[in-house]
Amino acid sequence: AQDYHVHRLPHYAISIADHLHAFYGACKVLDDADTETTQARLVLVDAARTVLAETLRLIGVTAPERM
Repeated sequence: AQDYHVHRLPHYAISIADHLHAFYGACKVLDDADTETTQARLVLVDAARTVLAETLRLIGVTAPERM
């Protein structure tokens, strides 16, 4: 805010969303055969959800609970 670069948060949110989309397209998140990897990937997806929600909150945008 001090340097008036207000575009940084929306660009950060877009970057996180782009990376999550690429990850989700490249990796199978839910895998019944590998529960350890599934749990790790679910934690990663939840962390991205938290970061996106907080970033959107900071810029005054509401995030949907489900899509």
